Amino acid sequence: MPRLLLVVIGGAIVTLTAVGESSPTADEAARIAAVIRPATDFSRPETYELNPAGAATSSGPMNRSAFSQPSANMDFERQLDFRVGDGIFRKLWVSAPSSTRSSDGLGPLYNARSCQSCHLKDGRGHPPAAGEQAGGSMLMRLSIPPTDDLERDALDSFRQMTLPEPTYGGQLQDLSIQGHLAEGHIRIDYEEIPIELADGETVRLRKPSYDITDLNYGPMHEDVMMSPRVAPQMIGLGLFELIEEADRSHPVSERRLHRPAGRLS
Repeated sequence: MPRLLLVVIGGAIVTLTAVGESSPTADEAARIAAVIRPATDFSRPETYELNPAGAATSSGPMNRSAFSQPSANMDFERQLDFRVGDGIFRKLWVSAPSSTRSSDGLGPLYNARSCQSCHLKDGRGHPPAAGEQAGGSMLMRLSIPPTDDLERDALDSFRQMTLPEPTYGGQLQDLSIQGHLAEGHIRIDYEEIPIELADGETVRLRKPSYDITDLNYGPMHEDVMMSPRVAPQMIGLGLFELIEEADRSHPVSERRLHRPAGRLS
């Protein structure tokens, strides 16, 4: 009785051949072996890997909007939800009261007027170039070390991710609406360091140093810790959100004794 040989490639089930109960011919065996051979070159997709993301693989244009495409397996109703959400992601918010009541509520302190202002084209942000004012797609997280056993226990048990700076909170807000002062501004200085490569060529790398200037609401805690953050890309987060919370957190708790501790945040 004939049977179908199926192979999963990139999440898609592909029919390779139909064979009988007898072994495949030499040509068929060679073709099957070529398809399922383990990859050795990870710089490009495999020859048969037409859908590297499975049925969700998008075949949209490879341009600046490549990360803004919906999954290819979305039905019409889900694509409508995607477009509405994308519109909100791009929306520029304004302070209240405003004639555009569906877009007001910005501030009084903030980092950006829209989600896409930081997550550029749904992709990764970038630190400022030399001479540019810091901000935009980079922000500064603030925290302080624990000061007593209660705070240390809260961090060790993951009930808290960090301890915010007492005056400015967990994140510096470097913009504000009219009539209010921003909390402060991020200053970045770069030190160029020459590095000689193996072939004798010398390149210059930039080592950043960070500071916060123009504080408008008093001095910061003397032990404040600063952590610059560049906005990450958004692609794939929708798929991650489909995983149940219990399944997302389970591997972290199970492996804490065997691997560096991780925290979902």
